[in-house]
Amino acid sequence: MKLLRLTLFGAFLFFISCTQQKKLNPDITKDELYSHIDFLASDSLQGRKPGTPFDRVAAKYIKDAMESSGILLMGKNGYQFFEFIEKQEIGENNILSIGSKLLQLSKDYSVFPFSSSDTLSASIVFVGYGFSINTDSIVWDDYQASNVNEKWAMILRGDPEHSNPISPFGQYSNDRHKATVAKDNGAAGVILVSGVGFDEEDELIGLNQKTFDVGIPVIHLKREQVDALLGSTGYTISGLEKKLINLRKPVSVNFTAKLNARTHIINSKSKSQNVIGLIEGSHPIYKNQYVVLGAHYDHLGMGGKNSSSRMPDTLAVHNGADDNASGIAAILEIGQRLAYFKPQRSIILIAFGAEEQGLIGSRYFTEYPLVPLDSITAMINIDMLGRLCEERTLQIGGVKTSIESDEILTKINSEYSFNLSTFPQGYGPSDHASFYSKDIPVFFFSTGPHTDYHTPFDNIERINFDGLTECSNFIYDVILELANMPDMLIFQEFGPKNQPSRHGAQLKVRLGIMPDVSGAKNEGLLVLAVTNGQPAHLAGITKGDVITAINGKEVRNIQDYMYRIQELKPGMTISVEVINNGTAKVILVQL
Repeated sequence: MKLLRLTLFGAFLFFISCTQQKKLNPDITKDELYSHIDFLASDSLQGRKPGTPFDRVAAKYIKDAMESSGILLMGKNGYQFFEFIEKQEIGENNILSIGSKLLQLSKDYSVFPFSSSDTLSASIVFVGYGFSINTDSIVWDDYQASNVNEKWAMILRGDPEHSNPISPFGQYSNDRHKATVAKDNGAAGVILVSGVGFDEEDELIGLNQKTFDVGIPVIHLKREQVDALLGSTGYTISGLEKKLINLRKPVSVNFTAKLNARTHIINSKSKSQNVIGLIEGSHPIYKNQYVVLGAHYDHLGMGGKNSSSRMPDTLAVHNGADDNASGIAAILEIGQRLAYFKPQRSIILIAFGAEEQGLIGSRYFTEYPLVPLDSITAMINIDMLGRLCEERTLQIGGVKTSIESDEILTKINSEYSFNLSTFPQGYGPSDHASFYSKDIPVFFFSTGPHTDYHTPFDNIERINFDGLTECSNFIYDVILELANMPDMLIFQEFGPKNQPSRHGAQLKVRLGIMPDVSGAKNEGLLVLAVTNGQPAHLAGITKGDVITAINGKEVRNIQDYMYRIQELKPGMTISVEVINNGTAKVILVQL
């Protein structure tokens, strides 16, 4: 504890000296970008892990930097506080019985991480896939003819097109989404069961998420237990799954037996915060419309197991200079310049907390916004902007989430000549996804992943400050265009609004590569790094290879790759088609 106090005291002294020496300069400068990253990525902040004292020191630094630039503070003196689950465990008080038959936890059933800790004894109604969809392309309501009020709703996992990675049902197939829909329709509890087509091995779900509960108990029941319940009806889960796939309409079954359950999930909670500032627009009407500029400031702390570190056996400060002190430095410098020149629309600056825990800070803001969501014309997200390469590749996601995006970016780039690598979809692995899910146009700026990603080697010495300065100026010009154009952007949906849970379970195998998760290309999956001793390395896959197929099935991007990997099992020998230095070849990999 004494060492912690000394470390924090040193961090505060460094912080005070930084703020005392700072002079307002509206230009985006390398020196100021360096100063921000030097503080946020210093060893003294020990990796800015959410919920720690170092997380709070980083937040205070950002808040004070905003305030010193003339940016108004929003929320509670610049903060928007929220809770998140740091650790989740199965408690000792889980009991489940069907009639007089007592079932065994982890053998016959499991409890979903988003289940409430509760007790329920009720009858069961099978409601197919648990859909309640009414769109131009799909009308399917499993609850229209089924009464689940105060009952267990039994639901099939997945959807009728579980083999289709771009299934139109994808955004409705998530387990948690289904549980929420069931609750909205009056269900007191949810039983999820895997069909044979969805998961032949019928593996029980584990605590592979950290998420707040949906307010009702949610269990995962083995198929054989459900088939035993269905015995007198003549149905099996396999038969019901096939029927639903063929009919594409609701199928309901009422059970005579009652299911009695007590669920117990232990959540260890922690607190973090978003840091939020406002630059009020200069136009009397447009100032009530907003452009959101955001970046996350948290990182992985000291790393270790279950930390997302790519070196989980190494305990060391994960400084996160590029991920994402570079993004925070950029928004602070861009915000300072915007505050000086004041565009017509207002700008909301947000440093998001707990992004590494699952976009928690940005999701919290979009659920509890400080301005009406329909008054936000666009969200600009910056994540890892500090490694501009010699090819001057600037990645921009979400370019098809508004009608005008492409034209704006092309016009502004005529002054910069970046090699723009654009990808259209709104969903992605960073905070802009939370805004896209609320029908807000998004722009996701990054210079892309690298081999230092989520390791102790992501430090300030490897930042390209000339590139960071130029990229920040480019983003400033984009924001200025958005803030001064006559009309708000016109949103258009492009891609799912959440990451579809195609198979739900954890991956059974891993190749041992670091894939390019940017989504910037759709012509194969670039291998950024290969882990020694893992299947890919032993088979001869190398850094720079582009994976184009697995077992003869096309791989165009990270989504395709993840879907193909989920179909594989330990012990299999698979064929991986790659392009290596322009030459196509097939490599056999033993899993």
